[in-house]
Amino acid sequence: MAGMVHVFAHRGSSGAHPEMTRAAFVAAIDLARQRGVRLGLECDVHFTADGVLGCLHDRTVTRTGRRADGTAPTEGLADLDRSALAAIDFGSWRADLTAERALTPEERQFVHLAELLDLVEQARDAGVDVHLAIEAKHPVPRDAEVEAAIAAELTARGWTGADAPVRMITFDATAVARMAELLPELPQTFLVDDAESWAEVPLRADIAIGPGGRVLADDPDLVARVHAAGRECHVWTLNEPEHIRLALELGVDAVTSDFPDRVLDQLA
Repeated sequence: MAGMVHVFAHRGSSGAHPEMTRAAFVAAIDLARQRGVRLGLECDVHFTADGVLGCLHDRTVTRTGRRADGTAPTEGLADLDRSALAAIDFGSWRADLTAERALTPEERQFVHLAELLDLVEQARDAGVDVHLAIEAKHPVPRDAEVEAAIAAELTARGWTGADAPVRMITFDATAVARMAELLPELPQTFLVDDAESWAEVPLRADIAIGPGGRVLADDPDLVARVHAAGRECHVWTLNEPEHIRLALELGVDAVTSDFPDRVLDQLA
């Protein structure tokens, strides 16, 4: 392993807490504080009915949301405003957790991107070395507006340069180009679910390549090819110790995991 390996908590510490809830992100920040290490948080964003970005993987809340009567809402995130989202429980779908203990209010709480950025800023002000990877999901109805909204949030905080505690990640090459135009120095990762597509896309020289764990397992030489192209290799989403170990042995530059503590344990 050459250099520092960056670790990202996938959708927060989503192995131990419901994904992308306030609790999942706070737990990841607490992990960074307790270990005294640099740790990234990872989130996906979509527009809410209020026209702001909220942290959710899916376009609908059906998989991870529950109403007070236990039913799953069928609405898309774009149909729900702040008050509607506050009334939805985003934790109780995790039956494995609810079978063991009562969930905390924060384990049920939806998070808007601005709130997550506030958490990162507050943690950094307190000396905790956390940063954030924001995944822009595409295709979506307001395609071109996603990167503009992310850029506006970051610009308001002065997080626009190469040293910003934020990187944008996406599977969409057009979105990469849009963000490169809006914030030319912002770190970016181009996510891929096959081993070759990245080599055919015109990318800024410093943009990292992010293969899925399955891609890396099928083609372990990919890391060397990415490095030979002068780029970093950021692999996602590895949870099993043997998969994490293989990626580290291959020399990846970053690992995303639902269990960031497992990656930190191996790095230690």
